[in-house]
Amino acid sequence: MNYPSKYGFKEGKVAFCGSGPYRGILSCGGRRGVKEYYLCDNVSEYVFFDSAHRSERVYKQFARQAWIGKLSVNGSQSLRELFESK
Repeated sequence: MNYPSKYGFKEGKVAFCGSGPYRGILSCGGRRGVKEYYLCDNVSEYVFFDSAHRSERVYKQFARQAWIGKLSVNGSQSLRELFESK
């Protein structure tokens, strides 16, 4: 992500936890034979938790927008409108 601050994040390219370039090697907790990895202080500042997952804050923002907003993936209704329709 090129402009993470637009969405309230400080870091949009490097993962919160991992090793290698962009912390893109899934190695949090010393798994996969990689003993050295980096773990940051504040996960809520990051778009990516690790190379495979977004941070919880990203998922919450997406869920909130899908529930109340009109996203192109929802069509013309929010999820809330869809569930409340008769």
